[in-house]
Amino acid sequence: MIKKVIGALLVLIIAWVGNYFKNTPPDDINSIKVANWNVQNLFDMERQGGEYKEFVPNRHNWKERIYKKKIKNIAEVICDLDADVIGFEEIESDIALRDLQNFLNRAGCKYPYRAITSSKDTPVHTALLSKIKIKSKRDIKVGRGLYRSILEVTLNTNPPLKIFVNHWSSKRHPESKRLVYAKTLKKRLNRLPKGSEYIVLGDFNSNYDEFETMPDRLNNTDGKTGINHILGTVISDELVRLSYLKDHPNTKKLYNLWLELPESSRWSYRVYRKKYTLDSILIPPTLVNRKGWEYIEDSFKVFKPKYLFTKRGAIFKWQYKHSKHLGKGYSDHLPIYAKFKIVSKDKKEGTQEESEMEKLPKYNLLNPPKDQTETLNPKIATIDDLIKGSISMPVILKDVVVIFKRGKSAIVKSVNGGSGILIYGGAKDLREGGVYDLKVFKTKSYYSLPEIIDMKILKAKDEIDISPFIKKFEPSMMEGDYPTSEVVKDIEGVLEGKWLIVDGKKIMVYFRGKRNRPKSGDKLIIKIAQIGYYKGQKELIVWSKKDYSILD
Repeated sequence: MIKKVIGALLVLIIAWVGNYFKNTPPDDINSIKVANWNVQNLFDMERQGGEYKEFVPNRHNWKERIYKKKIKNIAEVICDLDADVIGFEEIESDIALRDLQNFLNRAGCKYPYRAITSSKDTPVHTALLSKIKIKSKRDIKVGRGLYRSILEVTLNTNPPLKIFVNHWSSKRHPESKRLVYAKTLKKRLNRLPKGSEYIVLGDFNSNYDEFETMPDRLNNTDGKTGINHILGTVISDELVRLSYLKDHPNTKKLYNLWLELPESSRWSYRVYRKKYTLDSILIPPTLVNRKGWEYIEDSFKVFKPKYLFTKRGAIFKWQYKHSKHLGKGYSDHLPIYAKFKIVSKDKKEGTQEESEMEKLPKYNLLNPPKDQTETLNPKIATIDDLIKGSISMPVILKDVVVIFKRGKSAIVKSVNGGSGILIYGGAKDLREGGVYDLKVFKTKSYYSLPEIIDMKILKAKDEIDISPFIKKFEPSMMEGDYPTSEVVKDIEGVLEGKWLIVDGKKIMVYFRGKRNRPKSGDKLIIKIAQIGYYKGQKELIVWSKKDYSILD
């Protein structure tokens, strides 16, 4: 009789606790920072039989002391990153995740909530730590055999926000393996209620432009890729841009946040000199529709403090040499993150007047409403339009000539003259003197100076003589309204700190690259330079050591 009473009480207690958490009011959160990081194999010290051979407890120097050192190093990064929610790949177990969570809590970087997939078929799992209550968690089972489950977590926020943490098959396997993950995830996303807000993140072992960069040895799918074609980050063989999501609120396409960065900055994993975007954060149109949760534009970043790199500039991965863990390093991946905010609460909370206002068209003088087809058939614009910021993206620039190129950056002008603009980090396929039609997707302001950071070549035309576009330098060019992003030549002066003394006038000068800068006191002839703008003042930018010579 006593056992039955105790049993009944336990059932009531469990039901009460479950009901309490089910009905817990949502956290009053207005903004969050969401991150992702592949931590490169965090295995616990429990022998479970499925470990990689390097992480069998008490072998290969994988001992309690080294395990704690690995956790300490991972925690150091997490504390500095200071995300509210962070997804992980390559966590062996809930034991390892709990030990990491406990260490963080003791260090003052508290993450009270955790979740991890529970499949027993794979050695490592996707996981998540959160400062925000977790409302629910589920495993999305992928395929049969050694496929890692996708973790789905719903945060206890108003409105609710889902996070999907992925870890797809590595590039040791063909693309067909990654298609299995993509199809499983897409099926789940398609079943979500209309208007659901969610973030898809993880290590997809796919570049953001995999459909263009997939090696032939992996292509057993006739060029179809999981991240691009199945998840829908491309349309008409072109990457989906943010403007497309804004113009098509009902689309099922996703936007990859890598496109927020200049092309040269798009990487979180590197092998020798080759850079990859294996880790991604993807968002749907519900995160850019000015309702509920909203992506904060240009907030996507790669977290790369100096200590995550070796002296030679390589990523400071976890060190395992000569079959032995050395207790040094972090991971072979860099963390990525983005920020989100709530721009409005649930419509039910508003007044009838506010609901009626929602139905009225909204006009923005800086970003006028666009035709639904504009993102696929953009308008023709001028460089002056881009500089003024008076036109919505994307646009087409016709007949622009590359008047200056260094590395992956270039300055272009209309063949008819006028203002110049810098293409930063994405000009590797342009040639100096070449004339092009360009499609521009995104510009960014750098100290009030506009730069193109995302574009593609529509058509390459003939080469022309660019000497008429490059003016002989006069100190008066650094005064008044003389335009920036101009290219000038034949500058003679003496360097004094950050100043170049030319005909008795002080002109700010910047030499790009640590090895590029001459010594103060050197007399220089600068063959060619860009007129730039920095913190309210014009400056000369010298891009290469080849662009100047030192006089005796």
